[in-house]
Amino acid sequence: MSLFSRLRSRARSAGREPDTLPVDLAPREFVQGRSQAAPVLDVRTAGEFAARHLEGARNLDILEDGFMARLEELGLDLDQPVYLYCRSGNRSGHAARLLRKNGYARAFNVGGLEELVREGAPTRS
Repeated sequence: MSLFSRLRSRARSAGREPDTLPVDLAPREFVQGRSQAAPVLDVRTAGEFAARHLEGARNLDILEDGFMARLEELGLDLDQPVYLYCRSGNRSGHAARLLRKNGYARAFNVGGLEELVREGAPTRS
């Protein structure tokens, strides 16, 4: 069962709709159960991304003007999970809440890069 399916099931069993799932997802849960097809967005600066990033991640700097327009250009499915991370989890938390407010009901903040690496997430530099 995919991580998303488990979260949806957990939400329904708790009497909540999937759209009210927590925004934050523990790095361990992300690494162990994410859907490989779901997009992973690194919301740090281009320089931070170039130094080291999660394998398969796309860079979309939350601090740049036009963040939402650039996100929409990616053509992501509003109903599918989107995973976001940054250096510490602060920017990605902000980005996840912003995505949720704009219709991405399953945007998840998966924390900071170093935590993800400690949990076994592969990286590129």
